[in-house]
Amino acid sequence: MNFASVSRSNDFIKTISFALIALFLLVWILGSFGPHLIANHKCYAFFGCNGGFFGFDAFQHFLSGPMDVALIIWLSRKHEKVNLFQEKFWKNFLIIVAIVALVAVLWEIIEYGHDEFRMDVLGRNLTSPNLLDQPTNSDTMGDMTMTLVGASLAAVALRPLIPKK
Repeated sequence: MNFASVSRSNDFIKTISFALIALFLLVWILGSFGPHLIANHKCYAFFGCNGGFFGFDAFQHFLSGPMDVALIIWLSRKHEKVNLFQEKFWKNFLIIVAIVALVAVLWEIIEYGHDEFRMDVLGRNLTSPNLLDQPTNSDTMGDMTMTLVGASLAAVALRPLIPKK
């Protein structure tokens, strides 16, 4: 690979990374703070969402998977010393999915801590109506599953951009 094609690939993955970050933030802001475009009752009418596995934030978690993958690839291309990737794609796929799974678990721990802080420290009743970040186990597992599905699809789609050692 020549220098020009490597530079174009780096620019391309950087553009994808920042576009996915912007899209993720837009969905998060509109769903959490804005006109609540993806609230359960609105999401249900369009996508059949419910409060569990396919809750209103399933789309947001699905988007976080490709965003994480693009960032992992971009960072490993930018900082070659932290490149964990190998020659074989299946090994790279497992590395990417494992890193994204770790990020997803850490995100769910943060949501749990946020719920506990608001209930125990601030003394808020978040159960009626249900204002918890993690209303059910189904929601938590759905969030992680949607993240991993998005990451798996992105890892396959971005396969040519994964740097090899």
